[in-house]
Amino acid sequence: MDESRFEDGSVRAGRHVIEVEVDQAVPEALTVDVGLVESAIECILEREQVVPPVSVNVVLTGDERLRVLNRRFAGEDYSTDVLAFPADDGEVFPTIPDAVGADDGQTSGGTRLLGDIALSVHHIARQAEEHKVTFCRELAMLAIHGTLHLLGYDHATPEEERVMFGKTDDALAEQFGESAT
Repeated sequence: MDESRFEDGSVRAGRHVIEVEVDQAVPEALTVDVGLVESAIECILEREQVVPPVSVNVVLTGDERLRVLNRRFAGEDYSTDVLAFPADDGEVFPTIPDAVGADDGQTSGGTRLLGDIALSVHHIARQAEEHKVTFCRELAMLAIHGTLHLLGYDHATPEEERVMFGKTDDALAEQFGESAT
């Protein structure tokens, strides 16, 4: 995978800019494979043919921070596995080099912020055990799921759920080298 790091620690994984913040106050977050999160997001962005470059911000944290965010932004007073916050304004950051080959640091249009994703490593660990899958698979699934929410997908109706989870399963199969069912 084509990857480069910027001075601020953000990563261009493939053709998009994916910045992952690891919550230092959550010891379990410190051991998470950040590269897996980046590649899962890049995979679904490519599968959805998102025109590069876009930027996605991710925070790997714990239950308490997800509970606070869920309460503040959704009015729900409980922790959850993933929250996605789409950027509604289409803000463009002209200082991030264009992800399509601009090695000289010049921009050619800038990078559009797609949005932010928050993931609870505690919730992910519990769900992985409950679903009898690896932590890495559950992590990748939720990174993909959150990205699909940023792209406007939802699962409020049975049809929406079928589409969104089908896309998630196909991207996971690609990530883990499996044949899609």
